[in-house]
Amino acid sequence: MTVPIKKILGFGAVLTVLGLLVAFVTPSASLNSATVGPSSETLRTLSDGQVEGFVNAAGGHSFLGLRYAQAPVGPLRWHSPKPTATWSGVQQALAAGPACLQYGWPFGGIGPTGSRQGQEDCLFLNVYAPQMTPASAASAKLPVMVWVHGGSNTIGHAAAYDGSRLAQTQNVIVVMINYRIGPMGWFVMPRGNNSAAVAGHAVEDSGNWGTLDILESLHWVQRNIGGFGGDPGNVTVFGESAGATNALSLLVSPLAQGLMQRMIVQSLGFGFAPIDRVTHYVDDPSPGVEYSSGEILLKLLVQQHKALDRQQAKRLVETMSADDIAEFLRSLDPWVFYSVYHPSSIETAKFPTVFQDGAVIRQGDLATLLKDPALHWNIPVMMGTNRDEPKMFMAFDRRLVFTLGGIPLWSWHADAYDREAQYRSLLWKANGVDSPLTALVSTKAPVFAYRFDWRNEGTRYGFVNLSHLIGAAHGLEIPFVFGDFNFNATKVLFSEHTDRERRSLSDDMMSYWASFAATGSPGTGRRGELPEWPQWPTQDGSIHLQIFDRSASSDIHASAELSSREQVMALMEATEPTQPAACDMFRATFRDRFDDWADQAWHRYKGGYCESRSPRRYNVTG
Repeated sequence: MTVPIKKILGFGAVLTVLGLLVAFVTPSASLNSATVGPSSETLRTLSDGQVEGFVNAAGGHSFLGLRYAQAPVGPLRWHSPKPTATWSGVQQALAAGPACLQYGWPFGGIGPTGSRQGQEDCLFLNVYAPQMTPASAASAKLPVMVWVHGGSNTIGHAAAYDGSRLAQTQNVIVVMINYRIGPMGWFVMPRGNNSAAVAGHAVEDSGNWGTLDILESLHWVQRNIGGFGGDPGNVTVFGESAGATNALSLLVSPLAQGLMQRMIVQSLGFGFAPIDRVTHYVDDPSPGVEYSSGEILLKLLVQQHKALDRQQAKRLVETMSADDIAEFLRSLDPWVFYSVYHPSSIETAKFPTVFQDGAVIRQGDLATLLKDPALHWNIPVMMGTNRDEPKMFMAFDRRLVFTLGGIPLWSWHADAYDREAQYRSLLWKANGVDSPLTALVSTKAPVFAYRFDWRNEGTRYGFVNLSHLIGAAHGLEIPFVFGDFNFNATKVLFSEHTDRERRSLSDDMMSYWASFAATGSPGTGRRGELPEWPQWPTQDGSIHLQIFDRSASSDIHASAELSSREQVMALMEATEPTQPAACDMFRATFRDRFDDWADQAWHRYKGGYCESRSPRRYNVTG
């Protein structure tokens, strides 16, 4: 694409870029605190005590900043969450609790990139309910939807989202939770007298603290949600990206019995971490394990004791007991602990995340676990991805896009940009929808699939083609699910020209999501007014994928397609000329450094052409 240099450098273009920058870094306008005082009609009596919220802009009721577990500080750092005590009097629930510790990033909805944000005392949740009197709430027994936010398990917080419209229009209770993220959420305490950290088969040895927080929030829901009008026997856990990974982990957690009856998995972000990345200590750290627990301990000892070098720190660790190590680590200021990690939230591969410890999350091949109803909770599941998943990240990749001040303006090669997005999106779907649903189908549990296709952002300022740069990118379905188009940085993508079609599609998606929460099937929507959404596969064995779009040429409709890794590679082989760029495209598509399948496929791809030139494993920008 060619753009006149005057258009790039002119004063109007400078204002354009500044406007885009402000839009991308301004936090969400979601309701993080009340603009009015508490309302007596929101008085609710819970098992733990009484709370009072406020009437929100959607006409329903919001209850913000409710603590669901004790502060995970001091001796409770890297410990399973402890339930809150009951309270007397009326607790005012008018402002959201603080985010958990994290480095800022605009897409996390909190602070500029690399800034220190949040605090350790962060185990709070927000409840959104339709308008009800205290008496009607006590007997309403509405479906409950518990949202697990995304953000690579390193960024994000509950208050970046507003569940008020979904709750009010669909007559459901929406709960949004914080949980420990980054190294505070996933860290295995190194054991004494050696530098290894070993994930045990007891909960307190787990290291999956963030997962345990999510489980504790569901226990809180069991005790208290009836007071808000919710049915503790009808709970849907739903999440996006890392939140989808965390939701899926509950499906194979022996600790989740009875805590949820349905699950929605949106744009499954990644698989579980290799256990050695979290637990092992290595003499010569290599990429992928240098941020394991044992290595972090050595880094901190060297940092805190300037006289020690790495080898001396190793010898010191050999003299320390498990209690000595725990006392040292828990005594540190949390930002001292964070300081040994890179302050860029984008480098999420260097942070620990959810892994199969054998206590909180079952060990074993995920597909095998999902095929066996004895090894997972056999409940209705809905899974989906977006048509252009990777474009939210590709748009900021200077390898692919011309940016000014960090703001994307146009892709260098439009066709290559779209092809890479297609391959990566198909792979995302293969890994995040088709593979797990194929496994689940064998257990006869009802499963449903979708793809979000809306990409009508259009062009801004005559040359920033957002439909091409962003399209139906990762996370873009979230505003539609909640009916909140002020969601974080995505609000720059929506214009008044698309307001009617967006809200129409959003209303339909909310109706399907709420129907699934109510009945275990999206069916024809909450009020029975939408096209039937059959199970995946249908009774005749055909694949049925519900496509969500709203334009002159497309609407909600069915599609039959199945993606696999082999099919993605076959499409690349058929489309990409046999030249070095084809090898780069393979690396860009199969991006994970630790991927045995991709390592083997690299030998076969293009008849071994790429293997003879360079290894598959090297860092891909973006």
